[in-house]
Amino acid sequence: MTILNFAIKFFRNKYVMASGTPIILNSKGEILLGKRDKFVLYPLMWGLPGGIIEYKEKIEDSIKREIKEEIGVEIKIIKKSNNIYESFPTKETKFHTINIPYFCKITKGIPKPKDETTDVKWFKPSNIKGMKLAYNHKQVLKGEGLLK
Repeated sequence: MTILNFAIKFFRNKYVMASGTPIILNSKGEILLGKRDKFVLYPLMWGLPGGIIEYKEKIEDSIKREIKEEIGVEIKIIKKSNNIYESFPTKETKFHTINIPYFCKITKGIPKPKDETTDVKWFKPSNIKGMKLAYNHKQVLKGEGLLK
């Protein structure tokens, strides 16, 4: 069973997913996005790297773990946003997510695609404006004042 099929089956039970959502910026003000693998939710779409908080895992620990798994770097958490973003089930997604953004910076390594990611790039906010992002990541970036 692929991850996508598992997720579809899992979300029929009407669960809520929570994610610490890292926003990684470089010194040029560009935002790091990862292109998702074809076998995961939102296949082949760009989005903020990161993932679901595991049972009994602290949000900050989940962010660091997911970033290491997906793009192979170590990060430092700079600050937690005061905002929380929700996306509700739609005909396409069928699940409810809660995103808790954290601003982060890379402390060790160069971002490279790993695990569920097929590409990693830095994007100017103006380039992201016309893109369709995975989950509600565009709403998160707009809400955090990074996209107009």
